Amino acid sequence: MIFYGTNGALVRTAPLPGVACPACAAPESLQLSVFSRYAHIYWIPLFPYSKPSVVQCAHCQQAWDTKGTPAALQPAVADLKKQTRAPWWHWSGLGLIALLIAWGAVAATRDARANKAYLAAPRAGDIYTVHSPGDSTKYSLLKVLSAKGNTVELVANEYEIDNRHPLSELNSPEKYSKEPFSMTQFELQIMQNKDQIIDVDRPE
Repeated sequence: MIFYGTNGALVRTAPLPGVACPACAAPESLQLSVFSRYAHIYWIPLFPYSKPSVVQCAHCQQAWDTKGTPAALQPAVADLKKQTRAPWWHWSGLGLIALLIAWGAVAATRDARANKAYLAAPRAGDIYTVHSPGDSTKYSLLKVLSAKGNTVELVANEYEIDNRHPLSELNSPEKYSKEPFSMTQFELQIMQNKDQIIDVDRPE
């Protein structure tokens, strides 16, 4: 279940100078409280979207919310609200999302470089995650048995699953065929270029 909604926090309380209370005419008695409303998911603030306010007279205690603010007070209220910014933590959810996206992009770039390097210099034990022939939603594995010159001897996994990361589920000796076959490094690189090889793992 996803918990999402809105919340608010008091950002600033300051006097409204130069105006009298519309209710009791007391001078210099008005204070403005500015709030920041923000959207949240799992109680983590995503972004602020409004700045409601309340004007209250310290003398007669009369109060007006944003919609009920008398016209005579609106210019002073608007000016003070322009000077009031939402706190940085009301943007923390978007900041976290941006960091996760950046981290994912860096990790994907590193993984792509590693895959290219492993295919250029294959070793026994390397494992290729591949699309199953004829079905791009199914995935299986190829394991390198040996690499000599430009020729790579491989053995295919006899199982396939719909998980893009089948290594932990399929990588056991009894699931591989007993019949090896050979491919050239050039052919493997073509498979990678066509996204038929989507990942290369080199167990340490």
